[in-house]
Amino acid sequence: MEHTSDGALAAAAVSVLAALWFAWTVRHSGPWSRLVPVAGIVAAAVAAVVAAVAAYGAWPDGSVVTGRVVSIYVAALLVHAGLTRLCTGFLAGKYRRAVAAAKDADKAGVTTGKSRLHLIPTVVAVSTAIQVAVIANTLSVPDLYLGAAAGIAAAVLAWPLGGFLRLVTRPRGHRPTAALAHPLTGLLAGAVLLATAVWLLLRIA
Repeated sequence: MEHTSDGALAAAAVSVLAALWFAWTVRHSGPWSRLVPVAGIVAAAVAAVVAAVAAYGAWPDGSVVTGRVVSIYVAALLVHAGLTRLCTGFLAGKYRRAVAAAKDADKAGVTTGKSRLHLIPTVVAVSTAIQVAVIANTLSVPDLYLGAAAGIAAAVLAWPLGGFLRLVTRPRGHRPTAALAHPLTGLLAGAVLLATAVWLLLRIA
């Protein structure tokens, strides 16, 4: 990491991503378990503000951010977002076609391709980790690569962890694994991103 401001910018960007994942998790959590992602949103917001202030204070010392760098990053971001959209669209396509072909009274009972929908949060979580690696490359912050790797691991581990919790949370063991894996994906992704942001802030402190 060549400049303190770049590390702070990276921490701010990662904190925002963490807040978005925690916010998504709120929709997939129960009344009591919702408190955890809400606390995550608050923590991520605080980290983002601290990082933004640090970036502003260190900006006179120099940065790799130039108009050319911003242009390249925006182009990479658009390509990355497009590829992610194609992947999620492919996973959802079969179910959407089945729903469109069903009669109005039967739409709620359509199951064709529905299992693929459960993979979308995992795909988006992996995509987020890749985006962290892009930020690491753009801002020359090598520490972010470790966060990106941890993000991919978290996205994959959410499913076996969800399966394990499904077995041990009786009498609610009849709940599908996806019902646990989805909020776990959000929580783990948010936690990894927040931890990465905090680590960067400690490094530049």
